[in-house]
Amino acid sequence: MRTITRTALALVGTAALVGSMAMPATAAPTSDTETTVLVDSGTIDISTPVATTSGLITAGSSATIPLDGVLVTDSRAGTASWSASVHMTPLTGQIVDNVLELTSADYLAETAITTGNPTMALPASVSVIGAIDGGTNVAVQTATTVAGNNTATWDATLTVETPTQALADTYTATLTHSVL
Repeated sequence: MRTITRTALALVGTAALVGSMAMPATAAPTSDTETTVLVDSGTIDISTPVATTSGLITAGSSATIPLDGVLVTDSRAGTASWSASVHMTPLTGQIVDNVLELTSADYLAETAITTGNPTMALPASVSVIGAIDGGTNVAVQTATTVAGNNTATWDATLTVETPTQALADTYTATLTHSVL
């Protein structure tokens, strides 16, 4: 009987020694993949109301024309600032040779509502008389600091002082907004 006990003790002792021996540690295999993401550079665009009118006025009075929802969309994904400006054609009548010689034409932009990260300069009322018929564009909104894609939306009012010698007619001009 003693042999069985000794053999069992010998097997248990051997198993304990094998289980207590530490196996050397090995690192798990790894593999790296370089990943590239390309952020596309888009465009900068401006959209404006299609048409607007002041209604009836009398000669020598002011025409107030609302310009609601002017929108600049800057999808360039960069840091370049931008400036929106206006240019106006002369107010010409439907009757041949009727042109309003304006003494005053002012564009007043409201503070822009923005998305993204443009820092907008506070708008001021600007005269567009110098921007009529071949004059230079007049800046009406400016983003001074930009970070990535952004938008700016504003309403504006164009106030035109008509001369007292204006003839009865329907006068039309084109106010062109641009952004650079």
